[in-house]
Amino acid sequence: MKLLLIALSFILLSSQQESKLKLVCKKWRQVGIKQFGKDYQPVYKSMSEIIEFKYDGTYEEDLYGNVKIKGKWKFSIDSTKLAFEVTEIDGTAMHDLSLTDSKPVDSIIKLTKDTLIYGSLGFHGVNKLYGHDDRYFVRER
Repeated sequence: MKLLLIALSFILLSSQQESKLKLVCKKWRQVGIKQFGKDYQPVYKSMSEIIEFKYDGTYEEDLYGNVKIKGKWKFSIDSTKLAFEVTEIDGTAMHDLSLTDSKPVDSIIKLTKDTLIYGSLGFHGVNKLYGHDDRYFVRER
């Protein structure tokens, strides 16, 4: 019986991860940010970032129409967090912490077919308070 429960849990977790994979693997345009301890602020289209998550575990990011970033991404085991590895910025190879060595810390706050909100964790302000900036995206295509 215990083995059956473990097998069912594994199947459920696998199907949940697959559905989140289908939801996240799109091109997203940033529409707002809520910095730690501050109110939500819209991001103008000319200053928005565009990120595209691909099924092969890579991503491409366009920051403000100026900076092109390429890298790798992964979910946490339960598909509630993201980890990123930057491999290239504007065509120059980067040596970031390997994706296999990094722990997913950016929390997925909301993920639907049209909306992605994730919190980027870090230390903020002069007192180095631990918290997250929430980044708001809508599906680009």
